[in-house]
Amino acid sequence: MNEYDNVRDALSELIELAEASEITTGGRSTSVEDLQELFQEGLYNIADLLGMSDLYLENKKEE
Repeated sequence: MNEYDNVRDALSELIELAEASEITTGGRSTSVEDLQELFQEGLYNIADLLGMSDLYLENKKEE
């Protein structure tokens, strides 16, 4: 997943992922963990763009 300069592009890619009927990486089906990582990266990017990185940084401190 790319790092975006605006929320619109980041959301657009996440929506494409959510609506995809099949996602493959390296010629194999994508695992749930791979999808979670893709969504996590996108959501963190959006939080950064909105100045809300504390939302995910707080969760990392608790782990």
